[in-house]
Amino acid sequence: MAAWQRTLDFSGKSVLVTGGSDGIGHGVARAFQALGATVAVTGTREASAYVQDFSGMDFHRLDVSDPASVRAVTEKFDALDVLVNCVGMVLYKGQEFEREHFARVVNVNLTGVMDLCTSLQPALAKRQGCIVNLDSVVTEQAARNNPAYSASKIGLKHLNKVLAMKWGKQGIRVNGVGPGFVPTKMTANQSSPEAIAAFNAKLPLGRTGTPDDIAGAVLFLVSPLAAYVTGQSLLVDGGLTLLGAL
Repeated sequence: MAAWQRTLDFSGKSVLVTGGSDGIGHGVARAFQALGATVAVTGTREASAYVQDFSGMDFHRLDVSDPASVRAVTEKFDALDVLVNCVGMVLYKGQEFEREHFARVVNVNLTGVMDLCTSLQPALAKRQGCIVNLDSVVTEQAARNNPAYSASKIGLKHLNKVLAMKWGKQGIRVNGVGPGFVPTKMTANQSSPEAIAAFNAKLPLGRTGTPDDIAGAVLFLVSPLAAYVTGQSLLVDGGLTLLGAL
């Protein structure tokens, strides 16, 4: 049977989505669940603090900037088929130009993701699993007011390449997805309905993205359809990066 004939059936697969408590991450987690996977998600608070429905999922509280918290979660997984790191943060109003805030963002978006990947590498090797790390359109066009976010995401894009080379012989594939603008809680204070409408008018596809748009790309990259794809980053931006500087 050809790989494309097996397509998107994740029955019996174990999936961990960090940052799966909200926004894009939650959309990704729900997509895997709908396709038969056993799904675990993480959030920075207790599950009861979120409005999302975690029915049928395992929920773990995780502070990715704390190595002890990372160990406490990752040691729960003896074997793992898919790791999707949606965890991340951004600071606005020029805060990232300050050393303390710059370090905080990089610690979450890059160092913390590296910690998750290396901690779960043995579990992934047992299943010849896949990693997808969410980077961003800022890997192509820097966000002028977000030096830490931009630097951490381009660093993550290249980390994917290194891990793909390092772990490929173990059957582990590592790829990235770079979302464009997807309205979420993280971006809510930066976008009014009027601003979004004006933004949509400029986009080649005429609309902002949704968590389902990003989930589709993630599902492809960890499916048999992408069995020969590793070390790559797939932009899912509605054509945003065709327009010039962000």
